[in-house]
Amino acid sequence: MTLENILILSFLLVIIQISVPVIIDLLITNKIKFIYLFSSRDKDQETSVFFARANRALKNLFETLPIFIGLVLISIIKEVDNSSLALLWLISRTIYIPLYIFGINYLRTAVWAIGLICLIMMSIKFL
Repeated sequence: MTLENILILSFLLVIIQISVPVIIDLLITNKIKFIYLFSSRDKDQETSVFFARANRALKNLFETLPIFIGLVLISIIKEVDNSSLALLWLISRTIYIPLYIFGINYLRTAVWAIGLICLIMMSIKFL
């Protein structure tokens, strides 16, 4: 898979991950009512622990996504083959989501570490 395709898939991951908290509480836990989605949201809505975890997983993605995007773009410009590491990062970030939502702590941390190691190894290729 090319770096360009992996980059596009990472953007798709963001879109999906933005939607996950609302989908969980709208369709699964019924904490959010459909009408609330069309409101101005002036009042706080009670949400589930799964909603909160999904939001924290999203915030965690936003911490490393700019680094990932930068490394992929530099890899494309400099013609450095980081596609395997980039794909592994994307897979680890995808696996991370349900692990975080369901509170599987130690495995979640290990998967997070794999993603971080991928970023470090992608960086090292430029030294």
